[in-house]
Amino acid sequence: MTLDEPHVPDGFEVFESSPFLSVVGPLWVRRQLVPPTFGLRIEERHTNTAGTAHGAMLVALADLALGHGIRAVAGRGLRLVTAGLAVDFAKPVRVGDWVEAQADIQHQSRRNVFANCYLVCDGQRVVRASGIYTVVND
Repeated sequence: MTLDEPHVPDGFEVFESSPFLSVVGPLWVRRQLVPPTFGLRIEERHTNTAGTAHGAMLVALADLALGHGIRAVAGRGLRLVTAGLAVDFAKPVRVGDWVEAQADIQHQSRRNVFANCYLVCDGQRVVRASGIYTVVND
């Protein structure tokens, strides 16, 4: 790690999955558990006009954790699209904060998967997300 790189907790590696995430990242993944844990160090560029983490950035982290968490549990080859995502913001997240998210799969049918996750910062839940993902069949 160089001086200009943010501190990342042990066990995390850079996660690269899409052009969008390469622009807003870096995002990190720890694969020790299934589903994996995703993380983000909030930078100035991730903030809104109030100087706290932009809701869209936190939603992107939740959607990533939910979608990839489902795939880790249900099968890596599974193709999913986000059909619905409900998000509640409990506390502001500040520049320099480390935020983690891990999916909790509730139910899977042939066509849909239902999952939840919390974004956690300093041991406190700061965001709750609940998603419905549709399985895409070719």
